[in-house]
Amino acid sequence: MRRDTDIAPENDTEIGRAATFAAARPDVQRGRRMPHAASEFAVIGIDFGGTKTEIALADSRGAILARERLDTRTDLGPDHILGRTAGTVRRFEQLAREGHDLSVTEWAAVCPGIIRADGIQLTPNLPGWETLALSARLATEFGVPAVRVANDVRAAALAEVRFGALRGVDTGIYVSLGTGIAAALIVGGRVIPGAHQAAGEIAYMNPGNYPVGAVAVGRAPLEELVAGRALGERASARLGTPITSAELFHRTDAEARNLVRHTLETLATALANLAVFVDPARIVLGGGMMAAADHILPALTDLIATATPYPPEIHAAHFLEDASLHGAITLALNTESLAPTP
Repeated sequence: MRRDTDIAPENDTEIGRAATFAAARPDVQRGRRMPHAASEFAVIGIDFGGTKTEIALADSRGAILARERLDTRTDLGPDHILGRTAGTVRRFEQLAREGHDLSVTEWAAVCPGIIRADGIQLTPNLPGWETLALSARLATEFGVPAVRVANDVRAAALAEVRFGALRGVDTGIYVSLGTGIAAALIVGGRVIPGAHQAAGEIAYMNPGNYPVGAVAVGRAPLEELVAGRALGERASARLGTPITSAELFHRTDAEARNLVRHTLETLATALANLAVFVDPARIVLGGGMMAAADHILPALTDLIATATPYPPEIHAAHFLEDASLHGAITLALNTESLAPTP
């Protein structure tokens, strides 16, 4: 029987029922070294990003035992980082055996985009991955039967469902506010992929001031207005000095405050529209922009409360750092899998 915290099956992933394991504790969630007498196996999770790739060895409770960060070097193509990742995976498998007396039983990887059996769509930060059969290729590189793969934001949402701020929530929304913006929908305690494995690609939402066909010509309207990279670029142009989105939120001059207010109103309107449709109990916010959580959380809480008949709770994510990596680990901890549809 499927448990209420499972992630729903995706055509582009090998995922299924989540393993039954001990309830997460804060010290385990943060990856501090714990005794492993009760651990029976280990898993490896990989987070491929446009700038960096992170690999982690974790025990059966999700505690990170070792991790390594590599430069993705997208200019060298996918073969470069896949080969380097395989070398790290082999070292971690040896570390699990010799250092922790554990066998690695599962492997999982996450990355941006729409992951299909024969390639990855909507992932401009990983050029050359459009025709990469990620699951099959990683299984070959690692010399293992199968590697589970999933979209990075939906995997991060799964980590929040299993261990974090969405634990026990029947209906919720996870939003990643970073260089870009994306979300994941949780219904019945499961992360929903959508008909095309594209549920939550809210970067393409139109706030209303873009042409109807903006997406067809390569625009991502909401992302261009509220995500970190675009916000920093717009702020730099308006203020006449280079500035990041994180720095913008802490500026006190009127021009900066007006830009922050307009950005948060645009984001709140988008999230309120989602909330009116879905009626979530909780919206959880993660990603790099949450470094300014002291500005973002109270503003969104107040704005969404005025825009919805039944306002959801607005919470910071538990995994404010390395969310996708913890998502990959959580994905690897599933005990059954579904093969991707060709």
